[in-house]
Amino acid sequence: MIGPHLTYRLPPSQLDLTELEAAVPGAMVYGWLQRGDRSRKVRLGKLRMDEQAQVRTVTIDVPVHGAWLIEAALIQRGLGWHSAETHECDGIAPMVWPADEDGRDRLEAEGRRSIDALVARGWALPHVADIITPYQARGVAWAETRPWTFLCYACGAGKTLAALMAALASSARDDVILVVCPAKARHVWWSQVQEYSTLEPYRLRPESDMRKSDSSLGEWLDYQRTLHPDKPRLVIAGAEALPDNLDVLTRLAPTILIWDELHIHGATRRWKAVQLADGDVRFEKRKPTGTSTRHTRAVAAMDLSRLHSLRKRLGLSATPLEDGRPRRLWAPFDLLTPGGFSNSYRNYATRHCNARAGAYGGLDDSGSSNLDELRARCSFFMHEVSYSESHAALPSTRVQVTYLGRTELNRADRYSDEQTYTQALRALAREDMRCRLGRTQMIEARLAEACSRKRRWVTAEAIEGLRGGGKVVVFTARRREAEAWADAILRESLRGDEQMAMTPRVWMVHGGLTETDKDRITDAYASDPGPCCLVATGQSVGTGVDGMQTTDLAIFAMLPYRPGDWTQWKGRFDRLGGSATLLKVPVAEGTYDTRVVEILTTKFGPIQQMLAADELVGLDRQLLGLEDTEAVVDSILDKLLEVA
Repeated sequence: MIGPHLTYRLPPSQLDLTELEAAVPGAMVYGWLQRGDRSRKVRLGKLRMDEQAQVRTVTIDVPVHGAWLIEAALIQRGLGWHSAETHECDGIAPMVWPADEDGRDRLEAEGRRSIDALVARGWALPHVADIITPYQARGVAWAETRPWTFLCYACGAGKTLAALMAALASSARDDVILVVCPAKARHVWWSQVQEYSTLEPYRLRPESDMRKSDSSLGEWLDYQRTLHPDKPRLVIAGAEALPDNLDVLTRLAPTILIWDELHIHGATRRWKAVQLADGDVRFEKRKPTGTSTRHTRAVAAMDLSRLHSLRKRLGLSATPLEDGRPRRLWAPFDLLTPGGFSNSYRNYATRHCNARAGAYGGLDDSGSSNLDELRARCSFFMHEVSYSESHAALPSTRVQVTYLGRTELNRADRYSDEQTYTQALRALAREDMRCRLGRTQMIEARLAEACSRKRRWVTAEAIEGLRGGGKVVVFTARRREAEAWADAILRESLRGDEQMAMTPRVWMVHGGLTETDKDRITDAYASDPGPCCLVATGQSVGTGVDGMQTTDLAIFAMLPYRPGDWTQWKGRFDRLGGSATLLKVPVAEGTYDTRVVEILTTKFGPIQQMLAADELVGLDRQLLGLEDTEAVVDSILDKLLEVA
């Protein structure tokens, strides 16, 4: 059995002990047969009746987080056990998380000592010790004591920083840390690893996205071993391409595995039934290579989680129970604690999903059962940070800039019913660019085109925020985007197996609405508890409108190119009585967005005007005092990429 577990030894019983495997998903019951001087261990449920009579000893292997349930079940049946051997269980017990303030302070102090050691070792940058929050420090200390950890933090609460420090605190110099994240998050991870540590991470990208000057993984590894033999290596891989990269990642032999957005790996179908000629059915593992589907990705993720080289697994998520149904938890938990909740999904579904035969065949696993028991088992490895705790230690609005490569962008929609963006830009180019109006129209058209190309990314981010029950605001460029994107977000929230338990409310605002309609919609958004979404053009609600300060996630799909607009738009969320807002600013590479970023970072005044972040106090004078404009841009963007 993989991971911390106990082995109970007891004499044979007339009772059916195999039922314990369904009662405690993850438990494995074995019988020991004596053959001369040798003994053989066989699953008790697979023994014939005559073989069961020859069993001399029964052993039950069970993950540490299910051992108390096995003991209770044995006692209930009037059975005792000869011994209970522990395996890798030191310091792992339920309710280890301190409930008292002194205990939490001690745990925080332990985490801070670990981070100070990383700084002294030259692996973490000095400012990490200053910006780390109490709950992040506690998470680092918690993760050091166990081979699996689930950091369940509220959206935007700094999971990346906590996971990185936890991984480094548990690393040796020759370790390989592998981060598996959505492809769209690779750049964020790559940037933040450099923001918080002295490691030089490697992004595993498709060949079509590689430049001639980019190093291959093998070349990068050789370089790191030669130049940085005293540091661990960190590789970032996209979750969507796991089937294609499984062989490469297997050869990489990672020792620490970080599953970012662990909840996206919720598919349970890893095997397919094969009908044999004699009428029997054999189950074969779905092939993890070839066309990438959610099923082949599930197989690849399973194989990756079971690599023998791994000694620590970390999972990160803000929405672990994304659709309100425990059926989505089995696959993520199995990647985190392989086999810990049964290698058979049916056992888990029967215990925790109230599973029964479906009306039209199959398994109806849409229910829930024994959730108190499930929560108690999760307490062995889950560090949960509530929204109120995390946001109490964060500035009111945090800014995260994400650069989107060409593979993350979609084609631009039409500029209007009559024109494409290409046609519109050509027509504008024939206008007099010497006048302010002509220049403004060209700039706005270019920004609108860049905004339109972010539709797919923005829709996915909005859905992610809604799944956590959050309130989301999206600022677009034009009326067409506001209308089409609002429909797309609502449609995606209702789609497929991953649809949300509660249908979110989605509103749309643009300049074509009357002021009365705008007020009605913004008031409805302000009073709604969530999940809900407001899609609007920035110009229509970016100035003088109240009610958006309760937003959890804001997305500037269109970049405001005037410093005053930026201040006003951001000011919709920096208001009294509001919530801590995560402001995401996607920048489309190869478009006019990059020019706008340069304008904002070179013409803005004090950086605190743009970022309400305590850790950035005083940084504005230091950065804006540099004479090299490019250095100013790069330095400020590095700070924009920082998530507290």
